[in-house]
Amino acid sequence: MLITCFLKESPTMGNRRGPLFVKRCKKLLICLCLLLVGCANSDKVENRDYAFDTYDPTPNEIQLAQQRAQRYWAKNSQRFKNSTKYLAVYATSVVQGDVNQGLYAKLINSQTTTSFFETDTSLNGSCIMIYDTATNSFVSNQGYASIDLPPRGATARWDGYTAKYIGW
Repeated sequence: MLITCFLKESPTMGNRRGPLFVKRCKKLLICLCLLLVGCANSDKVENRDYAFDTYDPTPNEIQLAQQRAQRYWAKNSQRFKNSTKYLAVYATSVVQGDVNQGLYAKLINSQTTTSFFETDTSLNGSCIMIYDTATNSFVSNQGYASIDLPPRGATARWDGYTAKYIGW
């Protein structure tokens, strides 16, 4: 980006204001560039583990989630130069009755279940499956139960996988 500053020169001031104005423009440009570079860090990884338990979606839910992941990757693979190997895909919702024994202990020890404890409602979670972009398939038929989710496009962890969350 190039900024050119034009000044009207008065006969009495000569060329004294010109260099000072250009210097200020350069400082402003540098500050704006630093601000934009600092805000453009989209490859930041959320290190908290979003999985509080494993979850077994139905074969139909797996198939639908796989179709969404393949469609997303076909459209967006060229956009990501430093893309992660894995995509985190929403497969289905998880309700309290679907989770194994010891639900409260799992939730209390999880790093990302804040919204569960903020409300007095029953469990309303999501099953997230990890899609491997190299093999074009899920890493397993098992997903991860999550309460809180990162923003779409963010890179986060589910158990041992670091994946870009693409959502629904």
